Amino acid sequence: MSTTATDGPSYSTEAYAAVEKASRSHRGTLYAPSVLEHAAELLTDLWAAGERHGVTALEWGWAVDLASGALDVVSRRYERPEKERTTKETLTLSRHLLAALTSDEIGLSAKPGPRASVIVERSTDTPRGGFHGDANLIVGIHSDGGWDMAFNQSGAPVLSIAAPASQAGASQVAEIVRALVHGELGNPFRR
Repeated sequence: MSTTATDGPSYSTEAYAAVEKASRSHRGTLYAPSVLEHAAELLTDLWAAGERHGVTALEWGWAVDLASGALDVVSRRYERPEKERTTKETLTLSRHLLAALTSDEIGLSAKPGPRASVIVERSTDTPRGGFHGDANLIVGIHSDGGWDMAFNQSGAPVLSIAAPASQAGASQVAEIVRALVHGELGNPFRR
């Protein structure tokens, strides 16, 4: 099992590939790279514990999908905070998101939305959404939950974005939104 060291966590490339594969089958949620890395680190540790008991990584598949389980456990921390955030905290996070979205690196057109959200202008490559298929996106964070994204129209389906509630997390969310706006994710609302 080869191991990759990043800014702290250590995980196997096999674990990361398994977690990334699991993420594609989870409907309604997109994952920031740091969340995938955290889940891969957990999965690497679970596989190592199994190996100490003579259980190979492949044998886990007979009884349980450890990659999906690791991803679920880790992402829940980002989607359900231990304590509710204050209005000031959520507004600060939405300002970080707005700054990241409109930065030279991301380069999207965006403006503050209601509560702790940002309205992001669609491009010609953005998947169709809304009543006429031309709705912009709304991305935000909740005091009692995580990041999410939807087309800016009543009744539109909502995607969760598992990402840290931090400035770095806002930057990762902005990169996911950039990929969606430029058509690089297909239409994740239809998964």
